[in-house]
Amino acid sequence: MIAIKQVDFLLPKKKIELKKKYKSVSKIFLKEKIGSTTLPRFSETDSVISMCSNLAKKKINIDKLREKIDAVILCTQNPDYNGLPHNSSVIHYNLGLKDKAACFDISQGCAGYLYGIVASQSFIKKGKYALLFTCDPYSKIISKNDFSTDILFGDAASVSLLQNGGKGKKLLDYEFFSYGKEHEAIINNNGLKMNGKKVMKFCTTLVPTKIKKFLKKNKLDIKSIDQFYFHQGSKYIIDQICYHLKIPSRSKPPVINNVGNTVSSTIPILLNKYYFNKKKTILICGFGVGLSISIGLFK
Repeated sequence: MIAIKQVDFLLPKKKIELKKKYKSVSKIFLKEKIGSTTLPRFSETDSVISMCSNLAKKKINIDKLREKIDAVILCTQNPDYNGLPHNSSVIHYNLGLKDKAACFDISQGCAGYLYGIVASQSFIKKGKYALLFTCDPYSKIISKNDFSTDILFGDAASVSLLQNGGKGKKLLDYEFFSYGKEHEAIINNNGLKMNGKKVMKFCTTLVPTKIKKFLKKNKLDIKSIDQFYFHQGSKYIIDQICYHLKIPSRSKPPVINNVGNTVSSTIPILLNKYYFNKKKTILICGFGVGLSISIGLFK
């Protein structure tokens, strides 16, 4: 059984001030609907490989685990070198890990963190580890001064230490859903394009429905979950999903201020900042580009 042992993240030093860039936008709107007035963004010297490598060197005890890491997995849709070679291989080299290890990249977005966790099960032997990275700098594909996307997305990297067996938050069950018919709702077509109405409808109708059915399948209800962790599409989207699910305040998914939608990094950032190991039963849900949904139950 796969367990999450450790989660850490890294934000780039560069920040953009949304109110300064878009003077006509209301500060109240940014705080109450978006959840951010500033956003972290890659500088010209930042890269997916450098962010992930530096994060792991700083936060993971590589010397202790070097011979025990069976896999390096990276979730990104905006890799360095346009994805060739797979960036996970370069990160593996930068960390000086053993040659006998699997390295692969996953092209998934907002639902991608759980994809990486589930995929790791096929590569980690009993008692061994995997490093799961997320880093998807949408700043690479946001069109210049495109208000509708520029105010939403931040850049970040995360690393999770996963183990087959042992202590940690164990993955009990999971489900994935894909709706390729709506792929144009969030698409990179000579720059990031997003149909806000379609995305909002998807998030506030299908996502709550799938969570309810997932809980029922596991003979649980909303009150059975000690903490929900939802993808940070925007503060308004999270509030709406919570409203439809009637999530009590004690387990309501937190919103990260001034980080924004960091795509596959939003859930690991939440896990780190809001003490996932101190909660008994948790549910994570990623949703967005694809369109797609991932739901995972951990205990």
